[in-house]
Amino acid sequence: METRNKIVPFMAVAPGFTIKEELEARNIKQKDFAKRIGMQATHLSELLKGKRPISTNVADALERELGISAKFWLRLQAEYDYDCEAIRKRGIEEEKARMFINEYNEIFDVEYVFKRIGIFASSYEEKVNVLTSELQLPKPAELKFAYGKFHKSNRVGTDRRAILTWTILAEYYARQQSVTKQYNADDNEYVKQLASVFHENRNVIERTKQILSGNGIRFCIVEKLDKASIDGYSFIDADGTPSIIVTKRFDRIDNFAFAVMHEIGHLKLHASRSDKKFINLLEDAKEEQDANNYASQQLIPNHLWKSNLLPQVTLNKPWIIQAKYSQWASDNHLNKWIVLGRISYETGMHKFRNDESRKIN
Repeated sequence: METRNKIVPFMAVAPGFTIKEELEARNIKQKDFAKRIGMQATHLSELLKGKRPISTNVADALERELGISAKFWLRLQAEYDYDCEAIRKRGIEEEKARMFINEYNEIFDVEYVFKRIGIFASSYEEKVNVLTSELQLPKPAELKFAYGKFHKSNRVGTDRRAILTWTILAEYYARQQSVTKQYNADDNEYVKQLASVFHENRNVIERTKQILSGNGIRFCIVEKLDKASIDGYSFIDADGTPSIIVTKRFDRIDNFAFAVMHEIGHLKLHASRSDKKFINLLEDAKEEQDANNYASQQLIPNHLWKSNLLPQVTLNKPWIIQAKYSQWASDNHLNKWIVLGRISYETGMHKFRNDESRKIN
């Protein structure tokens, strides 16, 4: 049994084109050939242009005059009709896909996502397939609903479309990462290991990835987008594997350490369901405040931060605060910038003098 080629051609080639080539090869004029097969010259012209089909009678006449089987001509006509129908259906499907892409593009920047992940798609259908299979996106309406918590805001850097564009990239890159152990939500030892790494500030990013991977958490850094001032993002897949993604928006150890610990706080305190996703935009939300408190406590335990041994300083003299708290941090084996960063976070004071030790090493 003959199996049709399922690849839809770019265009269908009418059997009349083959007839025309035969006539030219044999140096037969179209008018003369029309008389020989009992057809009007205008009808033969239409046949050669694909505007008239090859009937059984015409196929028999072609076999008689050209010596080429009538079955061959009828098969060419059937394949041409099949290709025309397939192209017509492809056009309908392509239009549906184009409408899908337009809907997606209203929610996030489709072309930017394709550019960032380095995938080329020549048709709208291919683009939809990439978005739904490789990026695991639901239909546009479902996607819009799923990310409905990204509310409009007057704050700079909270453009909803830019945020969702970054989030889609973050989820894609996170799922490319591997873990070496199944995640255990009750394990806290790795959190202490991370805190030590952050305070030491040596080979931080690679060691962070190793520790998290070794505890079943995927980790990666995805550069931020304009109008999307995001520090971190976390979610748990349906298989129970959590992911933490940060932007490294500031090349500062205190910002990096806090962002990672903040997302761990979400995993520890809030991520009991796989459909929960956390992005640190709504600072007034209770979940965000909880995660902030968790991060602060893990980086600088309360028994130190609230002790009577803290330096006594005047808040309007940042240079004195910086000197005394840097010494206090050193005495307690803490990173001075993580300590000063917490002061900035709690008091709004940002006038400390930066140095190279604040950068992520």
